[in-house]
Amino acid sequence: MSADKSSNTAIELNITPTMSSNTEATTATIPSSVPDSTADYLRDLLMTKVTSVQFLVSTALFVIFEIVIATTDVSDLYHVLSVYFWLLCAFAPVATKPTTFFKGDISSSSKTTSSFLVLSSSTMISWIFAKSVQNASVLGAKFGIAGGFGYASWYISFASVACVVYKLRMKGYNSLPQAVLDRYGSLSMIFFVVALIYRLNNEVWSNAMVVSSFFSSEAHSNDWWWSAIISTVIPLVYVFMGGLKSSLYSDVLQAGTFVGGLVIVLGVIAVKHNENENLKTFLEENHTSASFFKYNPAGTSQDKNPLTLEGGMDLLVTGAIQGLMSYPFFDPVLTDRTFLAHPRTMARSITFGGLIAGSFIVLFSIIGVYGSMLGKCVEAGTCPESDLNGAHLSGVTGGVPAEVAKTVSNGIFNLLFIVMSTSSISTLDSTFASTAKLCGPDFAGFLLNGIPTPLYKATTQHMKIGRISMVVMAVVGILPLLSNVTELSATTVSGTVVMGLAGPICLMAVIPDAWLWKRGTRRPLAFLAPFLSCAAVGICYQLRYSTKTADGDLKYADMNIDFSPLTMGDGSYGRLLGVNVLGAFLSLFLWWAFAFNEWCFFSDFDEVEGDKQYLAVSGEDQIDDLDTAEAGEKGKGREWAER
Repeated sequence: MSADKSSNTAIELNITPTMSSNTEATTATIPSSVPDSTADYLRDLLMTKVTSVQFLVSTALFVIFEIVIATTDVSDLYHVLSVYFWLLCAFAPVATKPTTFFKGDISSSSKTTSSFLVLSSSTMISWIFAKSVQNASVLGAKFGIAGGFGYASWYISFASVACVVYKLRMKGYNSLPQAVLDRYGSLSMIFFVVALIYRLNNEVWSNAMVVSSFFSSEAHSNDWWWSAIISTVIPLVYVFMGGLKSSLYSDVLQAGTFVGGLVIVLGVIAVKHNENENLKTFLEENHTSASFFKYNPAGTSQDKNPLTLEGGMDLLVTGAIQGLMSYPFFDPVLTDRTFLAHPRTMARSITFGGLIAGSFIVLFSIIGVYGSMLGKCVEAGTCPESDLNGAHLSGVTGGVPAEVAKTVSNGIFNLLFIVMSTSSISTLDSTFASTAKLCGPDFAGFLLNGIPTPLYKATTQHMKIGRISMVVMAVVGILPLLSNVTELSATTVSGTVVMGLAGPICLMAVIPDAWLWKRGTRRPLAFLAPFLSCAAVGICYQLRYSTKTADGDLKYADMNIDFSPLTMGDGSYGRLLGVNVLGAFLSLFLWWAFAFNEWCFFSDFDEVEGDKQYLAVSGEDQIDDLDTAEAGEKGKGREWAER
């Protein structure tokens, strides 16, 4: 558009859109009343926000919550949730445009430092699940710091998904469901989407349950239920308003809170350890190797070399296999962010975020290491029971974060709750944002148009579907908590169950199109055979070895399936490692068999109509350089653009 020439009405700006390289430059107008300084601009922006209906309603509800908490006999931890509600709901962005709601206003060609920092911090905090933090601490108690490194091996997923999605974007794909549909057909995409929805459902109840454990050690008590519901509703409210934009906004704040809280917690634990003379005496007299790598009292168990399968490396190898081949492609929270920003910026920011997240997981395992040391010291009688400060001995020895924090002080218990609730709420807001995208543009677009809708083409109708799906996911996600909490762990879809994605996703992305079957011809069994086969193996394994009764006993111990012959090494996770090696082999072999052997593949021969399936200029050459793609050279490779 052209701006008015008058100097007192508007200023004309030339804006080059990032939608595609061949789009003409446009002009935009901004009022001449733009404040002269950044401070004035921020002041005006703040005044606009604090006078909005959103801010006033959120503040009124915050005051009501505080009055209720102060006048009733409930835990002081509710104050933390109340403050979280006010900070995140009163100031969260409100999305009115689909691109804001689904893309967070991050252009697919953005190379800015702010995009790098937002994506890095968002992926980092979104993947430090409350359940992951607890697992890291428990493994630290079991294996020492080696347990932390073992659990952190799953975070190689960041580098894996960054590389794979980079290749997919270079081939013209805008989402994983679109890629699965294009190569493997409708049935494969439906199976894939249903599996993703089930995974998102797991995230809701598992994170809510970790938060509720701080309010009550008794499952299904009033405080347990209220804390689970409130910690789920808070992220639902602000993500309902702003979608991915609100999720990214909160992630940056939550990342800072998480880092600061963790540093303080670990610092105080270090001081507490140094001041406990009884604990020092116990370690000097009863340990053959008093180091962070393993704390085993002599006469109780023998120290193990942490660099062996028996010492915890079987867990590390298992995590590396899943992280490289299956786990990241089954997490919409992570994969949705890989389709934001310029592909190279995305790859760098996702990899950097994964490095930071993995480092924090290792640090969190130190909490479990300390708990194991103190618990065994009390068991031996060297440390008095008063050192437990009211915590359960079994929980402290087992490295349960809430119990270990109680042994330090009430202040550290409250601070650790802030860290854990930050982790939980961050994961849940990303879960709801991913649910909206998956049910809106991806699946609704497929049902209406036969193909997932690219985010730059998303409509307000997709926003409505996305918001409704968020509410449904929150309700359905809480319902599993009505059942036996002990048995819930068996319903979690692990990387073992989805090992079948290794071939269909990884190899489809990294192998050049010229070596694959013709675009427009779909090979469903190349996806369904490895995916369903590995799912069957994984589900049988979980039923046999993970499903427990309320008393903690294996529910299906008599199940006539024995995975013991697959065990690799003498470590605690040798059997799991063997099953994952089998799953990886099955996935790669079955994908190859049904993808490249004409005698055993089934194809529905659906031809691509125009550019509905992918943005094709010519399929003869493979683009290796994004700048070539952006230049739009005719007859070379694929047009890369998420417009």
